[in-house]
Amino acid sequence: MFTNATIRNAVDYYLQSHDIDDFKYDGLTGFDAFNLFMVYNEAWELEFVCSYLDIINGINTPWPKLPALV
Repeated sequence: MFTNATIRNAVDYYLQSHDIDDFKYDGLTGFDAFNLFMVYNEAWELEFVCSYLDIINGINTPWPKLPALV
C-alpha cells in the first residue's frame, strides 16, 4: 500500500486546511479519533491518501468526507 511517511504527509497536509478538533469516533475526539478512524477504515484511508497524491501533483481532487462532517 503506502509508506507510513506518505500517510503522515497526507495527514499533515490535510490538517493545514481542515479542523478535526470536534471529530468524534469510537469515544475519542480530535486527532485521536481521526487516527483511529483511519486505522479501522482502510478504504477511506486509501481514498484519503490517493486524494493527497492527486492534490500535491496538481490534480483538482476533493478530500473524502469524514462521516461526522458529511
